[in-house]
Amino acid sequence: MSADQLHPLLVSGMLLISGYMVSWLATYVGLPRVSGYLAAGILLSPSVSGLISTPALENLSIISDMALAVIAFSIGGSLQYSRIKRLGKAILTITLLQGMLATTIVILALFSLNLFSPIPGASSGTLLIGVLMVLGAISAATAPAATLAVVHEERASGPITTTLLGVVALDDALTIILFSIASATFLALAGGGADFAPVYGAAKDVGEGVLMGLACGFVLAKLLERQSTAQINLVIMMGAILFVAGLSELVECSPLLSNMTMGFTVINRMKHGDEVFSQLDLVEESIFCLFFSLAGAHFDLVSLKSASFLGLALFLGRAAGKISGAGLGGAVSGAESGVRRYLGITLLPQAGVSIGLIFQARALFGEELYTLMLNGVLASIIINAVISPPLIKFALRRSGESKRTSHES
Repeated sequence: MSADQLHPLLVSGMLLISGYMVSWLATYVGLPRVSGYLAAGILLSPSVSGLISTPALENLSIISDMALAVIAFSIGGSLQYSRIKRLGKAILTITLLQGMLATTIVILALFSLNLFSPIPGASSGTLLIGVLMVLGAISAATAPAATLAVVHEERASGPITTTLLGVVALDDALTIILFSIASATFLALAGGGADFAPVYGAAKDVGEGVLMGLACGFVLAKLLERQSTAQINLVIMMGAILFVAGLSELVECSPLLSNMTMGFTVINRMKHGDEVFSQLDLVEESIFCLFFSLAGAHFDLVSLKSASFLGLALFLGRAAGKISGAGLGGAVSGAESGVRRYLGITLLPQAGVSIGLIFQARALFGEELYTLMLNGVLASIIINAVISPPLIKFALRRSGESKRTSHES
């Protein structure tokens, strides 16, 4: 039997078992489990061992969608108003500044790169402006999955953790808006007239996602208030999460934003919300293992070679923007010293939204230029995926917010 013919259940089992084994080695050398899950997937990927083929991975695409929906719901559930009201100004200020600076510095980095190594097919003119703006906007996104996985593994709590989860929750909406503005500006320059349809579409997507999350969150909170068993609550929550994710796809708004808003609504409507959300722990680690090992298996290491300079410029520009923006935002908002010092390096994970938006750029730039941009973004994502989890773990431990004991390390 060839790798192309492997049954999806067999592939899932391979990812879970190998993820567990490699994560044990990762924790043994002081790395977070997420790093082990990613490494296991990369080892099994078509571009390394070939034990799992590209067609086999395509059969498991729904797993990533399901996992991201659960992760988004959990992020929203971590934003209890009583915890974040003191940090609300810092969260909003940092979100705006780190997103805007990441976008701006990436544009400058790519412009500088183009002076020494012109971008094929877009070395100057309107196309270059469009490429710079779109890649800059995409760089504002922060992936929630790696962040939440390490936070839960470290059992972290405190100002940095709360601010981090708040920024991650708002980042998706900000990135979608920035991307839409960049697309509209490029279309206006290319066509000679203003086209604000993408901006309107972004506002519509954000509005629909928030409204759907609020409405479904009120209903879900009522259902969970019955104080049923953990198993029954888990059935209700998983059903609601998948329902909202599917409904979001149907009406073409963000499933992440909808589920984050639903989680936020539930935790702030229930008296015992913490207890209910802790029941997700029964399945969460399995979801993390499968999601990250599957993500690792999708990494095409060839993209590191084919778009290495573009990917490196994206990574360095984005990292500089995130770190400086978080520090500046923390200073402007009067955040605690730990937030100003450590938050920036926890904002580097990049994946889902960035990939989704770069797919949309295909219609703007044509196949050849789109392929180069996609490989550049993928190269940046691979670099971030490798270094981000250890940096998040380092920040949580150095700041004293990790609650793991020494014998668990």
